Amino acid sequence: MKKSLYILPVITLVLLTGTTFGQAKKYPLFEHFTQASCGPCASQNPFFQEVYYANESNVHHVAYHTSWPGYDPMYEFNSSESDAMVDYYGVTGVPDMIQNGVEIGSPAGVTQDIVNNLLAETSPIRVLVTESTTGTTRNVHIEVVTVGTVPAGTYKIKAAAVEHIIEYGSAPGTNGETEFPNVFRESITGTSGVTFTPAAIGGSVSFDYSYELVDDYIAENMYALAWVQESGSKNVLNSGSALDPDIEVINLSTNTFVQGVSGAATAFSGQVLNLSDAMGMNIDIDFAVTQPGDWSASYTYDGTTYTGATSAYVGASGDVPVGLNVNVGPTPAIGEYTITVSFPDNPELAPQVLSYYIISGVTDLVVNNEVSFGDGSPYGTYDWESLYTDGLASADLTTYAATSHFTMKKGFNSGALSEVENIYYNVGWTFPGLVSDAEKISQLMDFLDNGGNLFISGQDIGWEVNEYAAYYPEAVDFYENYLMASYVADAASGASTFTAVADDTWYGTVAESDISKPYGTDYYYPEQIEPNGVDAFSIFSYNAGTKIGGVRAETSDFKTVYLGIGLEMIADDAVRNAVMEATYLYFRGNIDGITYDQLIQGLLGGAQPNPAVNSTMIPMENIEQDMTLAVTDITGKVVYTGTVQAGTTAYTLSTTELGAGMYFYYLTNGAQRTQTEKLQIVK
Repeated sequence: MKKSLYILPVITLVLLTGTTFGQAKKYPLFEHFTQASCGPCASQNPFFQEVYYANESNVHHVAYHTSWPGYDPMYEFNSSESDAMVDYYGVTGVPDMIQNGVEIGSPAGVTQDIVNNLLAETSPIRVLVTESTTGTTRNVHIEVVTVGTVPAGTYKIKAAAVEHIIEYGSAPGTNGETEFPNVFRESITGTSGVTFTPAAIGGSVSFDYSYELVDDYIAENMYALAWVQESGSKNVLNSGSALDPDIEVINLSTNTFVQGVSGAATAFSGQVLNLSDAMGMNIDIDFAVTQPGDWSASYTYDGTTYTGATSAYVGASGDVPVGLNVNVGPTPAIGEYTITVSFPDNPELAPQVLSYYIISGVTDLVVNNEVSFGDGSPYGTYDWESLYTDGLASADLTTYAATSHFTMKKGFNSGALSEVENIYYNVGWTFPGLVSDAEKISQLMDFLDNGGNLFISGQDIGWEVNEYAAYYPEAVDFYENYLMASYVADAASGASTFTAVADDTWYGTVAESDISKPYGTDYYYPEQIEPNGVDAFSIFSYNAGTKIGGVRAETSDFKTVYLGIGLEMIADDAVRNAVMEATYLYFRGNIDGITYDQLIQGLLGGAQPNPAVNSTMIPMENIEQDMTLAVTDITGKVVYTGTVQAGTTAYTLSTTELGAGMYFYYLTNGAQRTQTEKLQIVK
């Protein structure tokens, strides 16, 4: 339903009661660059539109039409402001999608999983938009309400007049498209936006604008879309429109991805908030769980516990708590939990979701690059996930799990991945692989700098970094100085087999395999690469020749393995498994996995006392060689090291120099490390 003009005094009343303090629902903003004569746009846009229409009341979308590659009347209508938006984001081709201010590439890469993850995010501001019409003038009132602590930054309010749908009797361009949703018509604030300072918590800042409903517009299709954007990072803090529903399902937990402890409970919190003081609403609640059989989970709504679906009612100005409770079992895994709230009396409203994740006991993590394939079709890296997990299972590993790169980023941001030692990044043939996501690259760099190891596999990773080197220097840095590779050529000519370099210590005994073509004969790009530096080594070649297709690197901090083809392109199942097993053993050190698991059993015990104040004692046994005790903070940064001599049975750790909080510790001999244990310090 549309907000009516009474919403402004309603919000004032709600603010006085304090129920909106904390966080607001964050509406994901998709800024879409497209064109009516762009062939790839016609093939890729429908995938996005399917997801968009299924979530229309939960997300915001605006489409800027560009000047290339051909004629487009929607661009011609307001070419200067469309060009300004192209310049602002540095768009070099269409279609292209910007998500909350960050480029994500093809619109086909937007999936329901991505939307569900985005809907779990919250914002410290709420953007409220109301509209009225006087003759041919559309009046727009924007109110930015502060409900939580706004991060430091320089913020601008931006707003656009958007036409919800433009339909043509025949295609206006050459790509065949006749329907165009959420077309950018004009900027209400100017494309540069208006600088403003958010109000203190509980207050708001208001803006009033107007624009003319010219003959080109269908008045009933026009609406205002407003968003708040940080100037430096371009991060969109929140967005709003007059079409937004009056009900919000809001996550209240600081982190939606946390590290769990076997045998302990983990809780998350949220709320269902009705912004309307005029009417209540019936809701249906569903609960979806993916977890091992020895884990358990339930949710609470308004104080009552459920494990399945239920129905409820939210009164006018109602604020009802929702909670998730998980008891973590001994099986290593990532538990995934989704609470879905739908509105049976308002079928035009898309369901709203709360999504949460818990990781426990996982040392090796398979990460699927969750974007579209190189031909613009929806992402499919999940199709290859089992190739990675099967390979780890063949190495007798049981402490592995798999997730998307989007969820991995949440885990890094919340410090939930501190027990993960090795990441296997499944890029396949997807774009973007490394470019355009500076946050992901920074996280992976930190992971490696703090002792993690990385396997990454996919065709066109090097081509992409090379092609966009001028735009994404951080990707070049990662490629050259962490993967320690040099890009030589795209589609190594004549490449048909993948052969181990025989004298390599780790991969030399892996058998040869044919290279398959899972993307078709037109999309076959085995990359020719080379080691970059003295710490990098060739491990695979094409056709047992001089063209290199795999590189490993090793420093005192990390190990990386990079294949110029996707793991899915290794045709032989046994060879794929052998590559994964060799990688696992390489990451662990020069003993086989079974022996390693036997050696680490019983070396390290739990600290006593825990929590600790000034010191704690860590029991040890079977210490047959000198080792190092390493203590890390929740980000994985090593904050303490100490020598443990052979024969030690107990180690006293002084905690006086460590601040209060959660820490982790393990033993290492420089090549291998034990399991990680937790230590809480209180002051």
